[in-house]
Amino acid sequence: MSFSIEEDERVAFDRRVRGSVNMIEIERIQEWVEVMGTTLTPEILVRENQGEKDNRIVIFLIPGNPGNDGFYTDFGRRLIRNLIAREDRLGHRRVQFLFYTISHLNHVLLPTELRCSESHKVNERFSLLEQVQHKLDFVKEYLPRGNRVYMFGHGAGAYMLLSILPYIKDDFNLRKAVCLFPTIEKMSESPHGIRLRKVVSTLRQNDWLARTLTFWVDLMPESFKRRLISMKMASDQTSPELVETISELLHMQVFRNIVHLCNDELDKVCKLIPHCNVMRLKIASCNCKYIHPVQIGSLDESLLFHKNLVYFYYGVNDGWCPIEHGEAMSQKLTRGHVVIDKDNVEHSFVFRDAATMAEKVLQFIV
Repeated sequence: MSFSIEEDERVAFDRRVRGSVNMIEIERIQEWVEVMGTTLTPEILVRENQGEKDNRIVIFLIPGNPGNDGFYTDFGRRLIRNLIAREDRLGHRRVQFLFYTISHLNHVLLPTELRCSESHKVNERFSLLEQVQHKLDFVKEYLPRGNRVYMFGHGAGAYMLLSILPYIKDDFNLRKAVCLFPTIEKMSESPHGIRLRKVVSTLRQNDWLARTLTFWVDLMPESFKRRLISMKMASDQTSPELVETISELLHMQVFRNIVHLCNDELDKVCKLIPHCNVMRLKIASCNCKYIHPVQIGSLDESLLFHKNLVYFYYGVNDGWCPIEHGEAMSQKLTRGHVVIDKDNVEHSFVFRDAATMAEKVLQFIV
């Protein structure tokens, strides 16, 4: 499991010399940790809230599928820069911003030194429910409490966020849980779901085919693979981190997990059901945690009624969650908790619209 942190060092500097917030260094830290059993020691990552002395604002994002943290590097940097600039304009006290995102299990290659770990194997495939449990374990064990905490879920990550929300909302000073382009219902009925259903189902039922398609790609030198990817990408999309992330997706075990999770999502992300029809499911995990839902594909509608926490951001032309879902959701939630995009931002905003979304989400972080 990997996660990345974007943090504002906020060292003292003379703005007359430095000039612009675009020149402030935003550091990206990437670490591999086992979610259960290890402890990160740097002071900046201390888990407990430090009371009035705690000036950390923690932003945590759960990715969609594919669930590689590298997709959100540019978005995270831009968001932190925008937050710093806003703080400076308003003349607020200095704060420290931490941006966390966590990769899905086996959606990135395990480094060599962790491939013998007892936690999980490099060739394992993980279901939607297992990925949800993984996020809950990480949040409870590693996410700093901070002065304020904002959580985001992108695409299928919104489903995961809503699933873990009842079990974490009282442990943090959680201000908002924001679902960006939320794939939380009727996934198999969406335009993209209908188109991809046969393809991913065939790949799941014929695992040899998925292995064969990626076997030859695995044999390519990384430099050659990245060169090919760069050639296929538009000039405004090409960045070393984005190219590296796409290259990781083409590895056999990662690709198999992407396919497996997509199939599971299409099967299980169905319709929202009333609270009275939902029971709780015990998951085989440490600490005997419990997670919704027991009925396959159903999120408890009561999760949507943490009225002071839950917000949704829908796209106008989203192939995974049509605008009709947003219009219906606006009838379920308090006014202002459902935002409809007006700039034609794509569902996969990390490719072309990272800068736009880094501006849009400022409205949720106050």
